[in-house]
Amino acid sequence: MLTRTGRIRIRLAAGAIAIAAAAGAWALWPAPTQVPQARHYLNVSACLLTGPGGIAPGTTAAPVWTAMESASLATHVMVSYLSDTGPTDVGPMLNTLIERQCGVIVATSDAAPNVLAASQTNPHQHFLLVTAPGTAAVAGTPNTAVVPQAEAAGRIDNVIRSLAANAPSPGS
Repeated sequence: MLTRTGRIRIRLAAGAIAIAAAAGAWALWPAPTQVPQARHYLNVSACLLTGPGGIAPGTTAAPVWTAMESASLATHVMVSYLSDTGPTDVGPMLNTLIERQCGVIVATSDAAPNVLAASQTNPHQHFLLVTAPGTAAVAGTPNTAVVPQAEAAGRIDNVIRSLAANAPSPGS
C-alpha cells in the first residue's frame, strides 16, 4: 500500500511526463505552410525576345532570363519573355513587345538585324541587345545598347533598376 507521499510522487511524475509529452508534440508539430501572396509589381516592365529554344538551360537566353528574374525580385519590375519560332517570326514578335510598351526590350544576337531595324523605326523604345561570345561586333543605335553576354547580367540589373527608379507612382 502506498503512502500519501508515494501517491503524490506518482501524480507529480505522471504530470511531468504529460507535460514533457505535450512539449515534445508541440515542438515536432509541423509549422503551418505559408499562404502564397500575390506579388505587387511596379507599372513598368522589361521584356525578353528569345530564339526558338526559349529560356531552356544551354540557350543564349537562359542566363539573360536569370539576370532579368533576379533584378525583378529586387525591384518589382515585371519581366516577361516571348520565344520566336524562326527568323520570319522575329519582326512580329518585336512589334508585339513594342505594343506592350515594355520599358526595355532585351534580345539576343540572333535577332540583331531585326532589333536594329525596330530601334530605328521606334526611337522612343529602348533595346538591349546581348551578343553571344564570338559574335561579330554590332553597332548600336541611340536607343539600343549592345552588350557582350559576359557583361549582360550587370547591365540588365542596372537597366531594370533604372526602370524601377523612374516608374510612375502607383495609381498614376
